[in-house]
Amino acid sequence: MKTKRYIIGTLLAAFVLIFTSCEMDNYDAPEAAIEGQVTDQNGNPFQTANGKGSMAIRIVETSYAGGDESIVVTPQELNMQQDGSFVNNKLFAGTYDVTPWQGAFFPDVETQSVELRNGRTTKVNIVVTPYLELEWVDEPHLTSDNYLKASFKFKRNEKSGLTAPDVKEACMWISRTQYCGTEGDGNYTPAPLKLTNAMEGDIIELSSKIAIKYSMTYWVRIGARCNDTYQKYNFTDIKKIDVKLN
Repeated sequence: MKTKRYIIGTLLAAFVLIFTSCEMDNYDAPEAAIEGQVTDQNGNPFQTANGKGSMAIRIVETSYAGGDESIVVTPQELNMQQDGSFVNNKLFAGTYDVTPWQGAFFPDVETQSVELRNGRTTKVNIVVTPYLELEWVDEPHLTSDNYLKASFKFKRNEKSGLTAPDVKEACMWISRTQYCGTEGDGNYTPAPLKLTNAMEGDIIELSSKIAIKYSMTYWVRIGARCNDTYQKYNFTDIKKIDVKLN
């Protein structure tokens, strides 16, 4: 009899636990979406590395706590695409603070508050002032001895009331895929080149570490960074080059 009562009691406890769990988890599925574009002060797409390699978009759901300061809301960081755009279509409906996060730009960017609704896409445009503007001079090309070379120049931006960090170094990434950012083919990508502020406006040439060995398509990008807190890169856009060796 005791054994039977124990079994019945255990089953009832399990039923209550399952029922309570279902009630606690009875939330709408995350069906709200956000998408946006980060641009520079001139209206050009802010070039970034794929993922969080050079910056992220930080979002905080302010409506979750309902004004209760004792409730801690964990921020989320959205991945970037290489053209400075971002998208996430699996978020809970609510009000969010949206901030560009830990990138190579002056940090005085205002946080935007947006409302996300299920079944809808909320668009956000963010303007930043990058520390550096990079410009191609000679786009990637193959030399007579099969080295891949390119050249660029950089401009340091200024912003009233803020101090621009000193320039540190530049690198040219050579990749075998279109995902070319802070990573590349280690056989070809050269070591970073040291830069100084005095080199602003100079034509700077970069070359592959070794001669190109294989006929195929490569993607090339140049980045330069400053000696600031996060030391993230500002980038050129990505150039595609089809190499056909003799």
